[in-house]
Amino acid sequence: MLPSVGVVDTGNSSRILLSLLRSAGFTVSGIWGSTKQQAQEMADEYRVPFHTSKIDELLLREDVDLVCVLCPPHVRAEVAVKALSIGKHVLCDSPAGLSREEAVRMVNAAQYYPKLLSLIRHELRFLPAFIKMKQYLEEEEFCGEPLICECKIEMGSLIGNRYNWMCDQAMGGGVLTSVGAHIIDIISFLTNQRAAEVHGTLKTFVTQKESISSFRHISSDDYTAFQMKLDGGVFATVTLNTHIPGRYSQTLTIYGTKGQLIARNGNLYGMKNGGKEELIYGDIARIPGSFNVEKLPPSIFLTGLEAWVSEIKRAFEESINKDDRRIADLQTISSAASFEDGLHTRAVLDAIAESSLTGSWCQVNFITNNGSDKSRMGSEESMVQVSNEQKKEKAGEKEYPLPVLRKMLTQ
Repeated sequence: MLPSVGVVDTGNSSRILLSLLRSAGFTVSGIWGSTKQQAQEMADEYRVPFHTSKIDELLLREDVDLVCVLCPPHVRAEVAVKALSIGKHVLCDSPAGLSREEAVRMVNAAQYYPKLLSLIRHELRFLPAFIKMKQYLEEEEFCGEPLICECKIEMGSLIGNRYNWMCDQAMGGGVLTSVGAHIIDIISFLTNQRAAEVHGTLKTFVTQKESISSFRHISSDDYTAFQMKLDGGVFATVTLNTHIPGRYSQTLTIYGTKGQLIARNGNLYGMKNGGKEELIYGDIARIPGSFNVEKLPPSIFLTGLEAWVSEIKRAFEESINKDDRRIADLQTISSAASFEDGLHTRAVLDAIAESSLTGSWCQVNFITNNGSDKSRMGSEESMVQVSNEQKKEKAGEKEYPLPVLRKMLTQ
């Protein structure tokens, strides 16, 4: 039996995920909106039986087992922690919270409730081209040992015609958090290495827009370039440019001792040293369903998101007790990004922002239980230290009081 879903937010991401969940067989029981009107309009459009502008009313419903936290970054951590403490599975948008400290709270909550699903939405892990690329990297026959990773993204502006959190860097807006977080995660996923030290530059070239009041200034970054030294020796360079209107182009290349692997959007190419480039996997460009949204994300994200939802469904279908919708087979969905993966990405984002301010290389503050700031992927012993401000309680007892939800920005 599949769990019933509650969706937190009414934006494009929520509409797309809601449609994909329904197509996969999930029941959507409730919607939260930043205003009652927004919640009602989306509930009426998608024929969802319950809507509210009060987060507690959604999270405390008995017919909501899985919560999709898709609200702006500055409130994600509070909603995610609260949902876990009530006993709900959580799917959270990327990045995890607005700071490393918020991401730590999310990890600690997930560790206190280990039987609950707690995933970060990094759908590129499920793109067929990247699945194939990871397989080739692990086999080391084609590419050999990875040495260098380069990623270049060209796209149009992320700023719409109205002022909202995406315009404000302090609220989590900008190309680094919106797109760069996915690239940081996919590089770690592919190489099985995590960033230990970073250097980056964030730029805001467009500070005003005709459709937005002149009293409002855009502070979110529209161009970002950064470098990462990974803990296994790989050196990565990433460029994110939102000044190319009309298209989205993503190229990720890994150079190894024996050759190269190149992922161009949804296609995977390879070239051995001294050889010619060849197609390894060709993507069939398609839009998985029909979505009533203002703007669709790039097709590679839609393809990955559809596959992510399918794996989540399989995790519940293959659980030991198939009649209990509260239980999922966590091993089935082990390749998905966890809250700990989200913490690493959040720590890297913070370090890049710090580097942009200082102009120097910055260490990634990712703390493990052995006191090291480096942690290899897949380590079962890797645990984030509980903050000194948080009380240690016995297993089974709730550690987190219900937090007071900060006021959301009206879209």
